[in-house]
Amino acid sequence: MSNSSQQKLIDEFIEVSHYKEALINYAKDYLELKMFDYSVSPPKELLSREQVKSIIKHFNFDEFKTSLYSSFSFISEKKLKDLIQFHKGIGGTLSKDNSAFLITPTIDLNIKNQMDYAIENIQK
Repeated sequence: MSNSSQQKLIDEFIEVSHYKEALINYAKDYLELKMFDYSVSPPKELLSREQVKSIIKHFNFDEFKTSLYSSFSFISEKKLKDLIQFHKGIGGTLSKDNSAFLITPTIDLNIKNQMDYAIENIQK
């Protein structure tokens, strides 16, 4: 887990890179892939647009930060500072639609698991 100075740098990185927006965009893309079962013809809707919006609306980014702190704790403070300066230098986002961002396999797995759990609960 990250120490307090690292955690402050991670928080700053999250802010300057618009990480929350990028992660939510990633989650939306993932949910859109889950909307239909394409193994049947015609494709069967599994999740409505309204359900996707509801899942995203109820996504608690502050709770998810624990995963970010854990994953980014392996990045040295110097490299975190470099990442912060890099993102400040480019105006924050890597791509026009903020779909490109720094992600680890753990963050990927955790966001997908959280979205899958939300799908299960919304379908009950």
